[in-house]
Amino acid sequence: MINHNKAYILGLLTGGGRLDKETFIIELPFKKWGMEPQKMGIIAVDILQRISALFNKEYSLNVTYEIGNNKWFIKPLDDENFDKIKSDLNNLNLPIVGFPLNTVDLKVCKEKLKGINAESFLSGIFDSRASITLSHRRFNSEAPVVSIEIPGSTKNFKFVVQLCSWLTELGSTTDQILYNHPNQHSSSDPTYKGWKKGFKIRFLIKSFLANHSFALQAKSIDAELIEKHQKKLEQDECPFRKIRKPSPVSVHNDMNSDSLPIEVRNNLYFHYFHFCASLGCKFAPYEEVDKIVNKKKNLISFFPRLSKGDISDITNEFNGIKEEFFKGQETSHNKWLAKSLLSDNSQFINYYGLEQGIAYLLSPKLNGKRHSGPMAKILKEHNLTQLEVIYFSELENEPIVIINKTNDRAIICSNISSKTNQKLIDEKTKTENLTVKLI
Repeated sequence: MINHNKAYILGLLTGGGRLDKETFIIELPFKKWGMEPQKMGIIAVDILQRISALFNKEYSLNVTYEIGNNKWFIKPLDDENFDKIKSDLNNLNLPIVGFPLNTVDLKVCKEKLKGINAESFLSGIFDSRASITLSHRRFNSEAPVVSIEIPGSTKNFKFVVQLCSWLTELGSTTDQILYNHPNQHSSSDPTYKGWKKGFKIRFLIKSFLANHSFALQAKSIDAELIEKHQKKLEQDECPFRKIRKPSPVSVHNDMNSDSLPIEVRNNLYFHYFHFCASLGCKFAPYEEVDKIVNKKKNLISFFPRLSKGDISDITNEFNGIKEEFFKGQETSHNKWLAKSLLSDNSQFINYYGLEQGIAYLLSPKLNGKRHSGPMAKILKEHNLTQLEVIYFSELENEPIVIINKTNDRAIICSNISSKTNQKLIDEKTKTENLTVKLI
C-alpha cells in the first residue's frame, strides 16, 4: 500500500532520480540558492533527519547526501536494497531504470493517487524540480512565480502537459509554460543554437501555495517570503484565457532536430497555448488557438525576424539567404541615420524586430546579444548615429542587413508581408487541425 510518505519519496525519484539495477541517486538542482550558508544548513537537516527518516521508516533504507557542481545528491548507503521502492514504482507505472523524466507517464499515478497521497507525490516533484528565487517573476518583483523546471534533454512534452493539467485540476492557475522548442526559446533568430533551455511551468506564488506545498523547509520558508511580494492578480483560468496578438516566429534551422520528439518536430507554434492544444490538454483555450492558427500567414517568417552578430557572420548569413532565395538580385548599400530608419516614413518601419535590432547596434554595452539598459533611452541618445543598410534594389519588404561599422555589429531583419515569405508560407506549410506543419 502506498501511503503519503511513500508517495513523497516516489515523487522525489520521479522528479530528480537516476536509477539502475543496483542503486539510485536523487539530484536536487538547487544551484546558487541552495549554496547559501543558511539554506545549506536547513537543507542538510531536512535530508538527514526528515527525508532519511522517511526512507528508513517506509523502505528500511538509509540515505545520506553529497554536494557537487552546485547540486545536492541524495543517495543510499552502500549495499542497500531498494526492491520495495522499485515495486511501488512499478505499481504506478513509473520507470525503474534510467532518468525517469525521460519517459515518465503520469496517467496511472493520477488514477491511483488521491488526496494527501497525490499532494505528497507532487511535493516530491516540487522539491526536486521547482525554483522559487525572486529572479523568477512575471515582469517585476510584484509577480513572483514558482517555476517548475524540467531539462530539455528529457524531450518529454507529454509529461509537462500531464503535470500542468493535473495541477490545474487540483485548483492552481498556470501563469505560463515555456516549452523546449525553438519557437519559444528562439522565435526571432533561426540560427540561435542556445534554444535548448528546457521546460518551465510557472505559477504565481499565491496560486501555488493556496493548493500545493513543499516538504523541504528551506523552500517553504522562501516561498512564504516571496509570497509577500505578490501584488499582481492571478491570470484567468486557462480555458477562458485570451491570447493577445502573438509575435511571429521564424522558421528555425533546428526545426527537424533530433532534440525534438516526433510529435512536435517540424511543427510551428505561435503561443504556449498552441502547444497545449495540439498536445491535447483539455484545459487549453481551443477557440483562441484556432484563431491564431487561421492567421498563420501573419505569424510565420522564413527569414530571420531578427538576427544579431558581428558584421562578418551576419553578412555571410545574408549572402546565404540571397543565394537560396534571391539569386541574381542586385543589392544596394545606403547610409541612414538611426532616427530616419525608425521614422514613420521609413520604408522599413514594418520590419519586425527593427527597434530592438537598432538598439543592439547602438547600445554602449551589451548583455550577451541584448542591449543593456532601457531601449527608448538608447534610441533617443544615439539617434544621430549613421548606419549602413544593405537591401535588394528592385524588391520591397524583403530581408535587409543594417550595419554599425564603429562597433562591428550587424543585424538582419525582415517583413512578414514580403512576397517571397508569403509564397513560402503557401508552399512549405500545411495545417492539420491545430497543428501547422513544415512540408
